Amino acid sequence: MLRDKELEIQLQFLEEATDSLNTLEAVLLEVKFNRQIALSKIHSGLRAAHSIKGGAGMVGFRTLSTLAHRLEDSFKVLTTQKNSLELDTDLQSLLLAGVDWLRQIVKLHSEGYAIDEQWLATFCYPVFEELQERLSCLVSEEAIMILAPDNGLQDIISLLFQTEVEDCLQRLESLILDDAQSILRDEVAMMATELGGLGEMLQLQAFTQLCKSIAEHLKVAQEVEEIAQLALQSWRWSQALILTNQMDSLPTDILLNTQNLYQVTLQHLT
Repeated sequence: MLRDKELEIQLQFLEEATDSLNTLEAVLLEVKFNRQIALSKIHSGLRAAHSIKGGAGMVGFRTLSTLAHRLEDSFKVLTTQKNSLELDTDLQSLLLAGVDWLRQIVKLHSEGYAIDEQWLATFCYPVFEELQERLSCLVSEEAIMILAPDNGLQDIISLLFQTEVEDCLQRLESLILDDAQSILRDEVAMMATELGGLGEMLQLQAFTQLCKSIAEHLKVAQEVEEIAQLALQSWRWSQALILTNQMDSLPTDILLNTQNLYQVTLQHLT
């Protein structure tokens, strides 16, 4: 009976996810003849991607949630534009390809098929990596204007670290508190990849290196919980420094023998 209810909830979510994907596709296809897309449309796409991410996470579709999260981050980068964005053909195609991959995964879940990781690694992930690289160039162009008073780059970085990064760290805290040993390694590895990708997109090289360091330590760690704790502390430290605009102090590696990283964090913030 419980399993039937779970399946019913999952199927309901997949129907809603299809509607959200239709919204995303419509937003991207509704580009004027001059290749402009209104900021209001970007926000509509952002909400649709956020809905898929949250719903997929709640019903246990972790891969779908992660990819929707990456698409959501892409739309958040686009919101750095004040009024409208010139959406060139390549960027539009990459965004539509990302939507199409989410649609394929939704279809597979709807039909009861398992998602093959090798298939994703070969065909799906490269699309999102290319999209990330394309948006990194966009962020880099925005960074040239970082001193302008109306520039939104720092605002978007702060927003992402207060929302998406915060959600990720709260999930990791819950996993540690729940002593979820069976999935902890995979979850931390996924977070390192996800947050590292965000760091690359936002041109935060030190933060990206920290995520790579965590992933490397995780591969050889005997005590996964220790690495998870240190990763959480390091990410929390980085988050605090970024939100106080202390980019030069960002760590690039986890401190394996740290007794109390919280005290170090306080020293950097005072």
